[in-house]
Amino acid sequence: MRTLLLSLMIAATTAVAADTHWLEQVSPIITPAERKTYLALPVTDRSHFEDNFWTGRPISAVEYFSRLSYVDNTFGSGRLGSGANTDQGRVYLTLGAPVKITRLPSSRIFVPIDIWYYDSVPALNLDTELRLIFYQKNNNGFPRLYSPALDTIRGLLLPQASVLGMFGPNDNITESSTRQQLNVGPAEDEVVTASVGVASGIKYSGNDEILGRVVSPATLLSRSQRTDVKSRLILFHPELVVIQSSSVYGATQVDMRCDVQAAHELNIEVFEGMTPVYENHLHLDFSAPQSLRYTHRLDLLPGVYRVLLTADRRTSAQEIRIPEHASLSQIFRVDPSPLSENRHTPFEFEGKRLDLNPDGRLAFVSLAQPGNVTWIVRRGVAVVLRNVVSANEFATFDLASAGLPPGAYRMEAITETDSRTAPLVIKSDARPDDAATAVSFNANLAPSLRYAFVGRQWLLRGQLDLARRSLQASIRSGTTAEASVELARIDALSGQLDTARSRLRKILAVQPDNFQALSVYAFVEARLQDYPVAAQLYQRALSIQDSPALRLALEKLPVQ
Repeated sequence: MRTLLLSLMIAATTAVAADTHWLEQVSPIITPAERKTYLALPVTDRSHFEDNFWTGRPISAVEYFSRLSYVDNTFGSGRLGSGANTDQGRVYLTLGAPVKITRLPSSRIFVPIDIWYYDSVPALNLDTELRLIFYQKNNNGFPRLYSPALDTIRGLLLPQASVLGMFGPNDNITESSTRQQLNVGPAEDEVVTASVGVASGIKYSGNDEILGRVVSPATLLSRSQRTDVKSRLILFHPELVVIQSSSVYGATQVDMRCDVQAAHELNIEVFEGMTPVYENHLHLDFSAPQSLRYTHRLDLLPGVYRVLLTADRRTSAQEIRIPEHASLSQIFRVDPSPLSENRHTPFEFEGKRLDLNPDGRLAFVSLAQPGNVTWIVRRGVAVVLRNVVSANEFATFDLASAGLPPGAYRMEAITETDSRTAPLVIKSDARPDDAATAVSFNANLAPSLRYAFVGRQWLLRGQLDLARRSLQASIRSGTTAEASVELARIDALSGQLDTARSRLRKILAVQPDNFQALSVYAFVEARLQDYPVAAQLYQRALSIQDSPALRLALEKLPVQ
């Protein structure tokens, strides 16, 4: 009997502890009425309440607990609920990860600042870009959420004589008036735009109404939503088509295609979490927006990435997941296309270039490893065609020569370890998909540059040995300044300062304005405690390209 009572006491204690833990987890979003109802329930009935708690909410339990863990460990102390006690933690819990973050850790005018960007906030019917500034007053304490109405630009300025009294408490502060009084650089200019309003078309009290809701998980993650904040702008959501395939460069080969309209600029940025992995900026020279088919190839390590595509200042965010182990791709329709002479291009496989086309004459899959692929075409349950091919990187099936009459079919691609299926529609009047002007970025596809890019990714992850291996492969494929600079960076991080300095001197002898080489060289000289030389190198680098990180490093050098 004593053992039975002890077991019941342990079970009851465990149940109460589990219930208390669940309440602590959902405390940012549970209402007082819901909490009261939950605590009044018998312990045995509470699991049913916990399951139904998420019904009708704009967030799933899995996503909520994932955000909660992230904010506790990133913005809090790691203890449960600590992240939700900070402005950044509450916003992240409410809205999730921003599509873009601009950081200004130091400035001659502004206090340390982060700007978070969101494409939209559907719960507020806000269909334009949301800009949230977090600023750190006096360089300490938790970052605070900035209010354009209450703080104004004065709250973001450093307390120094050159700006004191520049803006009065009753001044009508606009973006143009701010620029007239403050001489801002490129990095600081973004702060000015974000300081006057959280979104285009939102003014006065509308700013604080939005801020009040995004900082309140209980409001935006509740079952009932009010949608009365409006904007005139339209969201930008082009489709990003991705083919992943195996690569000899130590990462997954990723071919991307996106149809957009642009006249002046076409930019791509890739982030892993908050870490920028890659960016490229194309300047266009059209008198009016054109329909463009943009293609790009990158080699990415396993992980989850956000791809930001900007066309004439309109930005879309897409997610790409690269698995640890490559697998058979989905089935695509493609058309053969002429190769460009003397250069590699995206969507080029084994010396053949392929254009994606929903009515293309070929069916296509990329392979994780060489082997046989069995193609099967079904109409209903009946097998209409079967063909087995031997392939290395990819396999195709010529639909045009198969003699299939127009109609709806089902296509399968089968290997020894995997299979894919896809609907197949044969049209009587299928035509080439050539409505858009092709824009292909091919400058990063030389083997030496691809090895160097993979090496840089390993370096960002702190895997110095793997980074060095890829960079040395890059050097063997063809010496490049990019790989040499990154090898020097690894040498410096590994304490081999003399080796790093020797590499950098050779690069700068040929390219005296190489920003990356100057930056790493300055770091090396600072480690060697030659602070005057380090300061000169930082200043040379900053004269080529502005960098908040370099300005901060320069400010932290000991005064000689």
